[in-house]
Order: sequence, then structure tokens, then C-alpha cells
Amino acid sequence: KPSSQSQLRMSLQDVSDFYQNYPLQSAVLTCGFKASIADSLAQFKDQLTASSASVSNKMKKKQDETFNWEFRRNLAYVIYGGLFVGLMCHAEYNVLFPILFGSEKSLTTIVEKVIFDDFVSAPLAWLPPAYLVKAWLYEYSMKEGLEKYWRDITENGLLVKYWTIWVPAQTISFSFVPDHLRVAWMASVSFFWFILFSSVSHDEAPATEEPVSSSESAASDTPSISGQATPAEAKSS
Repeated sequence: KPSSQSQLRMSLQDVSDFYQNYPLQSAVLTCGFKASIADSLAQFKDQLTASSASVSNKMKKKQDETFNWEFRRNLAYVIYGGLFVGLMCHAEYNVLFPILFGSEKSLTTIVEKVIFDDFVSAPLAWLPPAYLVKAWLYEYSMKEGLEKYWRDITENGLLVKYWTIWVPAQTISFSFVPDHLRVAWMASVSFFWFILFSSVSHDEAPATEEPVSSSESAASDTPSISGQATPAEAKSS
């Protein structure tokens, strides 16, 4: 009878085999699930913060104490995190990077990958779709979504915060993480990035967006670092 330790080894090997044999499917599933959980935690944190800030308000209504999960906000992150980030991870890391940089893990190649991923792909491809997805789901214009993205870059330090997390994370990724497990590594890191990203991006709704509840309004007063009001992610992860 296999021991529990050997069963664990087999289970981990099964996971590794799944990521290696089904890179596209594993990328989409991992990134979508991660995005949904991260945003749900961010929503809970936002509402808990808003509730704590209003403790002194004696007129506070009882219903404000309950957790109101916002489906459209979460759906935006699932679409962005699962479909876009998952597909983008597969396309960039498994298809484009081998063509551009080869498979060598020299210092020069690692630096080139990090620069391309964080300073080219991130501002042009990873982050903007998050704003466009939310604009679509919340029924305001794509132009307003991109304007919010630009405002978060220029006023809220979005890219600086992104680089603070992802430059070291991608340096580790391209140096030590096996290629077929890169999406899993990115999903682990971006789980925490998405919580932060979701919290700060859900403020300053455009004027065309429908009114929000009092608890949502209070949560949206948190300064935005990403403006992703929905979901760059990045990064897949």
C-alpha cells in the first residue's frame, strides 16, 4: 500500500504533468480561479475597512454590516484573469519568448525577458485590457476605461507599484522556475497583486456607471493604484 508521502509525490507529479501537457488549459483555469478568489478577498477587505471607518456613525444601518459580494466586479476579473491573462501567459511565455529569446537561461537573456515583459508587455498589453473589460461590463465607453488607466498611471503610480512586485518576481521566474510551471508561479504572485489591484481599481466610477450602494461607495473611496477597476494582472499569470 503506497504511503501518504508517496501519494503526495504522485499528486504533485500529476499537477506538474497537467501543466506540462496542457499549458493553455492550465493557464486559463489557474488564472481565472485565482482572479475570482483574489477579488472576493479584496471586496471583503474593502467593505470591512469601510465598516470600520463608519463605526462612530450612530445612524449606520444594520444591512451595511453584511458582506455584499459584487458579481459584475468579480466576473470582470474572471474574464480578465482567466481568458485574457491565461491566454496571454501561454502566448507570450510558451510561444513568443522561445522565438525571441530562445531557451537559454543566461544573465543577458534573463534581463532581456524581464525588461520586455515588465516595460513593454505590461503597459501595452497586460494592464489596459483590465480597464476595457470593466468598461464593457459596467456599460461605459472604452475611452473612459482607457482614460482611467492613464489617470492611474499618472496620478496613482500604477506602473511603479506594478514594477515593484513584478520585476523581482519575473527575475526569479526566468532564472529558476521550470518553463511549464511558470504560469503557476505567476498565479501565486499575482494572487496578492490582484487583491491590491482590485481594491484600488474599484474607485472613481465614470459618471455613466449606475449608482452603487452606500457600502460600495465607501469602499470605492480607497485611492486607486491600478485603476483596473475590474481587472495586469497583470501578471500571469
